[in-house]
Amino acid sequence: MEPRRFSSSPLVRSLSIILLLTALLSPEALLAAAPGMLKGLVTDKADGEPVIGASVMLENTTLGAATGFDGNYTIQSIPEGSYSVKVTGVGYAPAVQNITISAGETATLDLQLGETTIMASEVVVGAALYEQDRLDVPVTTSVISEEEIKEEPSQSLDQVIDTVPGVNVTRSAGYSAATVQIRGSNTFQGGGIGTRINAFYDGFPINSPETGGIVWTNVNMNAADKVEVVKGAASTLYGSAAMGGVVNVFGSLPDTFEVKGGASLGFYDAPPDSDQSVYRDGYTPWLWNTYVGIGDKTEKFNYSLLYTHSEDDGYRDNSQTLLNDVKFKARYDIDANQYLQLTSYYNETEAGYVSTWPYDLVGMSFVPHPERAYDLVSDVYTDDTVSRKNILVGLNYVNLLSDDLSLDSRIYYTYNEYKLDYNPTDTTQYFPPAPSFFYIYNKAPGQINGNKSDRWGAGVKLDWRASEQHRLLFGIDGNIVDLASTQYRPDLPVFNEYGDVQEKNIALFIQDEFKMTDRFTALLSLRYDWSGIDADEVTYTDYTDPILGPPPGPGQPPEILGYSIKTASIEQKSVDAISPRLALNYKAADDLSFRASVGKSFRAPTLSERFVRDAGLFVGIPNPAIDKETMTAYEVGFFKNFGDKVSLDVAGYINDYDNLIESRNQNPAGFPIIFMYENVAKARIWGIETSLNVRPTTDLNFGLGYSYMNAKDKSSDGGALASSQNPDPEWLAYRPEHTASLSATWNPITRLTLNTTGRYVSQYKSVSTYSNLDRENYPGDFIVFNAGMKYKLTDNLTGSFLCRNITNEQYEEAEWFRAPGRSFILGFDFVY
Repeated sequence: MEPRRFSSSPLVRSLSIILLLTALLSPEALLAAAPGMLKGLVTDKADGEPVIGASVMLENTTLGAATGFDGNYTIQSIPEGSYSVKVTGVGYAPAVQNITISAGETATLDLQLGETTIMASEVVVGAALYEQDRLDVPVTTSVISEEEIKEEPSQSLDQVIDTVPGVNVTRSAGYSAATVQIRGSNTFQGGGIGTRINAFYDGFPINSPETGGIVWTNVNMNAADKVEVVKGAASTLYGSAAMGGVVNVFGSLPDTFEVKGGASLGFYDAPPDSDQSVYRDGYTPWLWNTYVGIGDKTEKFNYSLLYTHSEDDGYRDNSQTLLNDVKFKARYDIDANQYLQLTSYYNETEAGYVSTWPYDLVGMSFVPHPERAYDLVSDVYTDDTVSRKNILVGLNYVNLLSDDLSLDSRIYYTYNEYKLDYNPTDTTQYFPPAPSFFYIYNKAPGQINGNKSDRWGAGVKLDWRASEQHRLLFGIDGNIVDLASTQYRPDLPVFNEYGDVQEKNIALFIQDEFKMTDRFTALLSLRYDWSGIDADEVTYTDYTDPILGPPPGPGQPPEILGYSIKTASIEQKSVDAISPRLALNYKAADDLSFRASVGKSFRAPTLSERFVRDAGLFVGIPNPAIDKETMTAYEVGFFKNFGDKVSLDVAGYINDYDNLIESRNQNPAGFPIIFMYENVAKARIWGIETSLNVRPTTDLNFGLGYSYMNAKDKSSDGGALASSQNPDPEWLAYRPEHTASLSATWNPITRLTLNTTGRYVSQYKSVSTYSNLDRENYPGDFIVFNAGMKYKLTDNLTGSFLCRNITNEQYEEAEWFRAPGRSFILGFDFVY
């Protein structure tokens, strides 16, 4: 029997089709398919003036806009439904209001913002990996806004953050060596080897994978929207090396079509009359910077392209620099719930490689000449140059799967190339010219030191609002690093040849934001990390084990014929760790919150710490027994608004390090300096940070910061590199006891902005190389002020003037490296 089929007559089918088409083409159906629109005006609650640049977002969507010069905004292509509209602006308290969008219609929503202290209006992302209001943040976080970044022309990342409380920057000169520590996290060793800070650009890593360091001085900030500095143990979210904290740079995207550009020109003032440097005798070094960019925002596509070029003659001998930097960022909104974002940059730099100021080598002692601080110790250093190339390509896909669940996935590639050219001549260069036992500098023609690293990485993060009480975060991260290096390699280096080593890293993490009450929130985080290399043993020259020949003469020491070559098994090919953290936030009032946290962090030894052999001035020995280091961190603090004029943030912390990795001199009583990275048994760093923000009027703002730090080695044999040669051998090297900062901004008239910044660093109590019991020529013990002004010549053109180091203070941040004296910079910026 054939199955029965029900069918309608041709007339019925025709009528059905007509009725269906009529329904689909009716005005009501057309409106249902059409998206809605939202527009409105954002004004200041106090005076009714338009608020320029405020962000208007539909929460839990990718839709939003920024207010223009007239305070108006428009958000297009909004699906029908009910939304929460959130408005934020610098200097204003956030505002949230609900609205319903009807299909095919334009809704109007005017909003008013009330002023508050700048700190209270901040929106922080890095503390929990999603947006939080300043009063809800459970760990100490500082935010540098776009307005603060642009107070000075063409700043680099180190200049932007060096006045943040708890942050200390150590720079030699130019692009040679620089390091940033947060709460005493790391010393100045190799210019950044073993940095205990992770840095990110739009969430993608910018640390050099082989050293962990960041070349802070050549991270140009012309394309930055803001910077966040998260302090304290952050390994639970950011992995190995985030023991001291995290620096997050957020790239900007325009809200409308714009063409922008700018240029600045300046020079270094003459040093004081007491200076006897030959390099600066009758010579004035100049510096200049220029940038040009274009960007636009359409209904679905947003992009920014910026090119920066800068040159600096160098304030001291062989500190000249050249930078070319291209940044491209783009975002495509697939629909109201998902988008793709591309972050990329390419920069290349060429610079002189700076050595210390002149000194005499008398026996086994160094006799310095700070009166010639702008010169080099020998002409053999004047042709040393360093070149770098850095590439980042990162793709981010975000999908708001529902009102309660979002997916954030990313893939990225970074390339870092470093090349130090020692000797471009045809003859071998020596220093001292004729030593009896050891050359400090012995470089053959064409000799180089170089690294090339490729890093591929990926990560996925799920953000789930499981209930009104729980917001869960799940994630996985991983990367592979392929390093080719002339010295960071497990086999014995061959002249100017690159050797290979690979490192793999993978991590899993989970976080729960638990709102126990309306005012009490707990943030519980847990992360597992694994890191491993593909080498089983290391072969090296042991400079502590010389091969001795007969004495050259009666009463003379034996002649050194060479040094032993040794091979040892690597004891820790891989390391892993579990990093938990509990952070609490209690919002005692609408203007007062308390916070407390305890957590564990770890750091795997970097490839450079495992295999380092040469630091330019000194020789190194790889350590086959080096292991991971760990830290337990404790913090308490509070944030308080006093009305809308004053805000105060205070934090106290204790960081207990175990197996701390530090560079230590294997020959502290003699010459040459021979270093090895070792696990110091224990160390404790504790301190107090305060940050005060005062705005007596809408046109005037003050910021004050102070930090006290106590950094002691708790091992039995002293942890400072030079040990007993320091007056306080238990004090960890390069950790200043006191630091302070000051900032002030004043708008005396609408078009004019005046600003000044200052910082104080106390004299270091311990150093790692040229130690002495009198602390003579130790870095620190300085106060430096900068002052600038900006005047808006037209609606599109702004002129600026900046004086750095107003008093021409002569000081050092690193041992025997004079910092820049006074400089003057004149610039202009335009936006069309």
